[in-house]
Amino acid sequence: MTPGEKRAISDLTSSRDIEILVAHEPAEIDIVAFGLDANRKIADDRYTILFSNERSPEGALSYSKTDSATKLVIGLDRLPASIDRVTITATHDSLPLRSAQALSVQIGSAAHLDCKANLADEKALMLVDLYRHGGDWRIGAVVQGFSGGLADLVRHFGGEVEEAPAPSTAEPQALPSPSPAPVSLSKVDLRKNKVGVSLKKLGIENEQAEVSVIIDASGSMGHLYGDGTVQETVERIAPVALRLDHDGTMPTWFYASKCKRVEDLTANNLDGFVSRTCPSPGAKISSEPTSMKDIIDGSRRSTGASIGYGNDEPTVMNAILAQEPPHRTTPLLVIFITDGGITRSKAISEILQRASNRPIFWQFVGVGRANYGVLKKLDTLTGRIVDNAGFFSVDDLSQISDDELYDRILSEFPQWLKAARSHGILA
Repeated sequence: MTPGEKRAISDLTSSRDIEILVAHEPAEIDIVAFGLDANRKIADDRYTILFSNERSPEGALSYSKTDSATKLVIGLDRLPASIDRVTITATHDSLPLRSAQALSVQIGSAAHLDCKANLADEKALMLVDLYRHGGDWRIGAVVQGFSGGLADLVRHFGGEVEEAPAPSTAEPQALPSPSPAPVSLSKVDLRKNKVGVSLKKLGIENEQAEVSVIIDASGSMGHLYGDGTVQETVERIAPVALRLDHDGTMPTWFYASKCKRVEDLTANNLDGFVSRTCPSPGAKISSEPTSMKDIIDGSRRSTGASIGYGNDEPTVMNAILAQEPPHRTTPLLVIFITDGGITRSKAISEILQRASNRPIFWQFVGVGRANYGVLKKLDTLTGRIVDNAGFFSVDDLSQISDDELYDRILSEFPQWLKAARSHGILA
């Protein structure tokens, strides 16, 4: 194939699992597959496939890498309808790709594309597109890119990239300013960009807030711990704090019959966070930060005490309030994950009423089909200075995109900010 050429997939192969092999040298060239919507924008970052996210949820996109090549397998018939196009790209932090010793694409055994010809100073390059057309799929050789590198590529696909600080007005120094650090395409960064998009849609992209998370560890949550759903949920929610909070930390609590605060969640300790802190309902939980010596075969030592198996939401809500500073100046967003089984609706209501004069917004997220009690009636709860809580529930968090998740977590936050400021709760 040559740049600009387009072919029907059916002309190249009868297989519906398309194997694309990108040969590249040096090995540090990163190959990324972007799953895009009909507007050619990032549809769901779970379909951005790279070294830190090697598989889409249903396995329609997969990634593997050797020293000199990256293989992507695309199951056309397994891709959701929201994915209209898959664009394969190559990036390097500092090397213009024309300087690469090798950069080519092999589509199965039927077509080959040499990507080095006619390149200039591009550091990020769109190699090939697979896209829906007339009820089937086609492939196009693109070979177009951006001299600005990865940041320009992310912006092109609708992602948000944090801008470098404005130049200082002070007298210039003799030494030149260093170049901005390249943008990382880790899963955390991609999700952080998604949070930024949601904040912008809501008109609060410049807002700062502290974020805490409360996680249900009652007995009924056992299957969600066992199948990795709780860990995945933590990984998806952490970027909210990374985007909103200047120090990028998220105080984290688990609760059941009792509650326990564990190590703060950060970008650096996401991997295996749940297995280290609260691997299952009833597990012994230590409040001490986890270190390598606390881990045996990937699990936390059995230190600390169990918080039981019941549901006592007021206990953890009161614990958070007890740790609050007397005069908070930055708003606090508490993300409260529960599978229901609410039995203490009156106590929860009283806490929300009592705390309505504080700069705290409680966002409850239901992840089961159980009784949610007062949480379903928060909009009509009286006796509060401002409406300081929101609630939504989904049967299966894995079935909604990150975009929808962040939109729903943040949807009521702007109205609360406005009301809290009008009542003097926030400056």
